[in-house]
Amino acid sequence: MAVSVKLHRAAILNPRGPSSWDYWMDGVCAVRDGLVVACGSAATVLAEFPGADLVEHEGVLMPGFTDLHCHWVQHAVRGAYSGELLQWLQEYIWPEEGRFADEELARKRARTFYSDMLSAGTVMGLSFSSVHRAATEIALQEMRGDWVIGNALMAVNAPAYLTSHSQHAPEEMSALLASVVTEHYAVTPRFAPNMRMQDLQVAGKIARAQNLLVQTHLAESRAEVRWVRELFPAAESYTDVYDQAGLLGERSVLAHCIEMTDAEWACLADRGAWVAHCPSSNEALGNARMPLETLRRYNIPWALGSDIGAGPSHSMLHVLQRFFSIHGSAGVEVSAAEGLYRATFAGAMAMGRAARAGNLLPGKRADFVLMPGKPKPTDLDGWFRDLCQGEAEELETRPQETWLAGMRVN
Repeated sequence: MAVSVKLHRAAILNPRGPSSWDYWMDGVCAVRDGLVVACGSAATVLAEFPGADLVEHEGVLMPGFTDLHCHWVQHAVRGAYSGELLQWLQEYIWPEEGRFADEELARKRARTFYSDMLSAGTVMGLSFSSVHRAATEIALQEMRGDWVIGNALMAVNAPAYLTSHSQHAPEEMSALLASVVTEHYAVTPRFAPNMRMQDLQVAGKIARAQNLLVQTHLAESRAEVRWVRELFPAAESYTDVYDQAGLLGERSVLAHCIEMTDAEWACLADRGAWVAHCPSSNEALGNARMPLETLRRYNIPWALGSDIGAGPSHSMLHVLQRFFSIHGSAGVEVSAAEGLYRATFAGAMAMGRAARAGNLLPGKRADFVLMPGKPKPTDLDGWFRDLCQGEAEELETRPQETWLAGMRVN
């Protein structure tokens, strides 16, 4: 029996690239078997599917958000602590992550994380777990949406209650990989100071052999960069540490990338690595502004991330608010169209999902959200910026409805 088509009629905003989007003030998104089969003006799509089930919505449909960098195990303490990065980790975050040895706690927190993400309109993303194998497996079991999760690898320079659980040895990594769906798993060295070169090389070898995503942190603060220089004196730079370990490539996502030299930017560009830009967490921890203009000059691919818990909110609307404010205040031009693209389709590209997620082109998953309003085409840029205004708590529930594969989940 053929699966029937359901038509969603509303204003529709669909990102196409960093400077372009499609907008239909009266649009229809046609969904069949969880996939978009058509998206365009109401007149065109209604004529293509006469008699199909039609649902009319008040508001604007757009693709669900992609969060390219966050820590699901820090969700419960998002925005609760601040301070210099390394002190913040040692005094607040690592003790919190140590609690995830408790599997009952991990399962409860995972369910809350995914529920809150869907309420905020986030349907997919890339996230760090704690060091614990069971917590990582639980996050994958409870997954709602399309996520890639990795257990943080922490071999050294951290409390024993974390390093003793780290799965950085070759046999441990291989055993964990045998228990997960690798499409949803990322090799995740926490950051260079928590690993020795031999540990990083093992991680790089396994990632390359199985074509796995790699996620880690890079050059978030000056103190961090100085520490890496002390720990890896043979490396030319922080970026070179990862390059020597074979961790940089088109399947690599480096979070932050603030305190970088030109040689490091050139290396990332040459390797095709992605940057996860996290403006709200950079601001919250008092780090420098990520030099967006330099990233653009080197033509390095990038997308936005919340970086909870340093990021004070899991809402990508809040991330966009800070993105527009921080760079706009520095005189760096950022358009609303680019903001939406970097919070949706660009992240899907980084995750290797460009052919099946990230916007509402035919053949892609019908993952979308309904936002309040119905702007005229001439007011679209201002409407989108206004959509991102407000307190974090309000923005976390501003999406009115969320769908995964055509099924309403919020």
